[in-house]
Amino acid sequence: MICEACQENEATVHITTGSGLNKTERYLCEACANKSFSNQFASFPDDSFDIHQLLQSLSAQQSAEASRKQKRRCDTCGSTIETILKRGKFGCADCYDTFSSKSSEIITKVQLYQTQHVGKVPEKSSAYIKVKKQIESLREELAGLVERQEFEEAAVVRDRIKSLEAGDDDGKS
Repeated sequence: MICEACQENEATVHITTGSGLNKTERYLCEACANKSFSNQFASFPDDSFDIHQLLQSLSAQQSAEASRKQKRRCDTCGSTIETILKRGKFGCADCYDTFSSKSSEIITKVQLYQTQHVGKVPEKSSAYIKVKKQIESLREELAGLVERQEFEEAAVVRDRIKSLEAGDDDGKS
């Protein structure tokens, strides 16, 4: 594998930073890796190595990253994204504004990844709606048959539509 920085030498160092969605990986040659580390730890004097400085530097980076990722809370109700996901609902109306960048993701997770409402059909209306959809489908079929000048088949479809509209049968004849 070629070094991602210089694009010339063979990559011998694999650097991973972060975790989860924030995880980044880099493949570098030894020279570019040394440059990267020397830039990162420039506070070390005269190429000397001090474990205490190294640990302090790493600790400072971790605390800076942790403070950046501090949990955002709704000013009105105090909800966090975690509490909203746990409860399955927003704490108040202001939560929508506070978490607007994540609200669609939250709603999708809470609703088990269903992003479209299908709805229900009342039992009394289901037969009527089924016939109505069948008539629509037959009308589209009829238009195609007329366009292709298949008039005998078009007459059969026309008769099926008339019988469905009259309520005589289920249109399967």
